Amino acid sequence: MISYNLGQLGYFWGKKMISKLVKAQENWLFKLIFIAVAISFISLFGVTGYINTAAQNQDIVNVGGKKTSQNEFSFRVQKELNAIKNIAGEDFEVSDELSNSITEGVLRQIIEESVLDQTMNRYNVNFPKEFIRQVIFTQPEFTNPLTGQFSREAYNRYLSISGLSESGYVEIIKRVMARKMLIDDLVKSFNIPSILTKAVHKMDNQRKSFKYVLVSPEDVKIERQISEDEIQQYFEDFAETFIIPETRDAEVLYIPIDTILNKYATSEDMVADYYSANKTSFDKPEKRDVLQMVFMDEETANKALAEVNTGKSFADVAVNLSAENSNNTELGVVALDELADDLGVVFDMEINKPEVIQVADTWQVVMVKQIIPAKESTFEEVKNDIINELKNENMYDAIREAKAEIDDAIGAGEDLDAIANKFGVQSVKINNIKETVLVDGLPENLKSLGNNLSLNELVFSYSLDETTSAEEFDEAIVVAKVVNIVDEHMPNIADVKDRIVQIWLEQEKNALAKEIAEDIIADVSDDMQIADAAKARNLEMFRSEPISRNDTFANLLPSEINDLFLAADGEVKLFERVGNSFIIVVPFETVNYDNELTDEALEDIENRAEASIVSDMAKAMLDSYASDFKIEVDYKRAGFTE
Repeated sequence: MISYNLGQLGYFWGKKMISKLVKAQENWLFKLIFIAVAISFISLFGVTGYINTAAQNQDIVNVGGKKTSQNEFSFRVQKELNAIKNIAGEDFEVSDELSNSITEGVLRQIIEESVLDQTMNRYNVNFPKEFIRQVIFTQPEFTNPLTGQFSREAYNRYLSISGLSESGYVEIIKRVMARKMLIDDLVKSFNIPSILTKAVHKMDNQRKSFKYVLVSPEDVKIERQISEDEIQQYFEDFAETFIIPETRDAEVLYIPIDTILNKYATSEDMVADYYSANKTSFDKPEKRDVLQMVFMDEETANKALAEVNTGKSFADVAVNLSAENSNNTELGVVALDELADDLGVVFDMEINKPEVIQVADTWQVVMVKQIIPAKESTFEEVKNDIINELKNENMYDAIREAKAEIDDAIGAGEDLDAIANKFGVQSVKINNIKETVLVDGLPENLKSLGNNLSLNELVFSYSLDETTSAEEFDEAIVVAKVVNIVDEHMPNIADVKDRIVQIWLEQEKNALAKEIAEDIIADVSDDMQIADAAKARNLEMFRSEPISRNDTFANLLPSEINDLFLAADGEVKLFERVGNSFIIVVPFETVNYDNELTDEALEDIENRAEASIVSDMAKAMLDSYASDFKIEVDYKRAGFTE
């Protein structure tokens, strides 16, 4: 094993070294960062998922002390779901399977990020602020193509679309750089030996055909009925299965975060005061609509100027003299602070009087088409912008103030209706709340309470007739009063008889399906033909077309197909499916094609083999780092039932 003392890898670079590194990374860095960012159109304004509350924001993931809260986890899952809906449309229904897949993916991503962060801390891996700054400032995606300068507007637009703060984006850059250094650079560039290439080629060209039988509980017939004595015995033996859990009814006060912000963060006086204190910041500066031709030599630039002064079209001159930007001479409407320093003289020029200006190593013909005067913004024009800004600035203070006022009112003996009136909302009674089951059937404005178990935990933390303290949830402040408790109890047997019959029937079918599958396996292993074994049990045998390792049949998984290709002709294989369905497969014909390996095919095989090896080794490296930390996951709070 190769050993690296990462603690000795210091980052003390001068500006020259930083510039070289930044230039070297330009081609790949943004692609990696883009992959790392979960794109969605969620706005961070008003989202309070990151404000920790001790009672309602327990940890989902803990990697060596680096914890991810339930609110943060839920926010990231919802962000992924929103991204899908932004693409597929609001009417798109997210299936349970897709939702579970997204949840699992977010969980895996958080664990991997935490392992990388902890590994960076352990080995003192860090990056200078100047390096990070130059990485951002030199990314082509954030560069104005005409001025060649960093565009704050493009940068902010990307952050907004991605649902990221600037600090969050910086963390992603650090993590991508660290992964490259700690993992990717250590496992890349493998030379694939020719013997491996030929072996892969041989496997790619092999074809196999299979005979198979499907055994499903749905096709099994049960001849007898369950007796009353068996029903009674089942009820007694599996009593825990039928216990009706404790349920609670609660009167719930749900105060949306926007309501809180409107009351505490954006009063008319606060908005007016903010405008008075920041009035000049809302004023619109003078802007100019500018045309631009870029040349690499002064002589051609002067020639272009002369032709424009004769009345020729600015765009035509750019094309005829092959300007660097001949396809687009519109610099656009710009303010002075948006231009490179050398182009600032544009704001001293008159309309339709072009000039030649040297900008860095280029000579540019520029002309002002239009001057848009500076303008003072009125209060009404910027009022909504101020409100949004105040909501963002005062969100945390507003929430704390609202919670304190509500808790004081509860302590003074006020009922929920009186508190609700202060916020212009109404309390709602929610019945049959179970401790470990998501609440459903909620009114539309309370749907978010059914996304996790936070409401359940709050209601089950208090006794009958007690009112909870004000607790912050993802989208609201919530208060609940427990108004009724029904203890857990056994139902009458008559109430669950149909359920018992159904459970018994499913178990009988499952057991018989498994028995049939095992009997077929035994018969085929004793040299009976699979077709005869299936026929003896009134089942049909199927034949697959000749397939390669990359194909499938009967919905078999790639790993199962691989097992079948490793099996000898005539060897019987059994694959079990969810729901106690079985697929019994026998390979019966193998064909090996030995066609010539072209240079193109050879390169393709080498690339696939290298990608596979590098991927496996990168995963192994990450797993190795992960083994240094204790990793704890609360699957129940993450939304997994098993």
